[in-house]
Amino acid sequence: MVAFKILTYEYDLPLLKLLNRRMSGADCAYALETVPDGVVLKLRGKAPEDAAAEALSVVLGRDLRYFALAEFTDALPLSLSEKQSVLADALEAAQCREERRILKQKIAEYFSTQRTLVLEGFLRFRMQEFLMLWELAVEQAAARVLMNKEYGELIETLKRFVDGRICRVAALSVCIHADGTITLRDENDVRIEYVDCAPEGILNLLVNMAPMKLTVYDLSGKEKNRLTEAIVRVFGDRVKLYR
Repeated sequence: MVAFKILTYEYDLPLLKLLNRRMSGADCAYALETVPDGVVLKLRGKAPEDAAAEALSVVLGRDLRYFALAEFTDALPLSLSEKQSVLADALEAAQCREERRILKQKIAEYFSTQRTLVLEGFLRFRMQEFLMLWELAVEQAAARVLMNKEYGELIETLKRFVDGRICRVAALSVCIHADGTITLRDENDVRIEYVDCAPEGILNLLVNMAPMKLTVYDLSGKEKNRLTEAIVRVFGDRVKLYR
C-alpha cells in the first residue's frame, strides 16, 4: 500500500470529505485518515500515483479554484455585490477553460518522486499557468461588470434627458430584424432602413427624435436583445413591445 500525505496550512478545506468524494470512482482500494493539517491517502493497486493524481487534479483544479478566484476577486476595489457578480462570472469562465489532463500529468510526475503534497505550495509553484488563467478570468469578469455599470449609468442619463425633452415626433416604429438591419417608420409612413448601424447609434437617434409613442418590433429571435432592452429602459411607458 502506497501512502500520500496531502496538507494545507492556509485553506479551510474539508480535505477528507473532498478526497473521499473524488476517490469514490477509483479502480483501486483506498483508505483515508486525518493527520494534523491534512489527510493521508493510502492506495493499493496498479499505478497508485495515477489514481492519486486523478483525485488531486479535481481537488486542485475545481475545489481549490474557487478559493483562488475568491482571493483575486476580494482584492478588487469593488462593492460586495459587484464582487459577487465578478466571482460568479469568473467561475463560469474558468470552468470553460478547465484542462485537467495537463494538471493530472503534473501531479503524477510530482508523485513519482514525492509522497507529500502541500496544496498551496503546489498551486503557487507548479500551477502558475492555471493561476494566470484564473486571474485573467477575474479581470475580464471585472471589466464586464464595470462596463455594464457604466452602460447602466448612461441609460439612466438618457432616460432623464428624454423625460425632460419636448417630443419632436408623435409616433415612431422600430423593427429590429433577425439579420441585424433596422427599419424606422414615422406617423407619416416615412421609412428609413439601417443596414449597418450600431445599437448605440440607433438609440442616440431615437433620443434626439424623442417620440411621444414608440412601437418596437423585435424580430431578432434573441431572448435578450441589448437594443430592445435599452429602448424600453430609456423610453419607459412610451414603448409598446412586440416580439
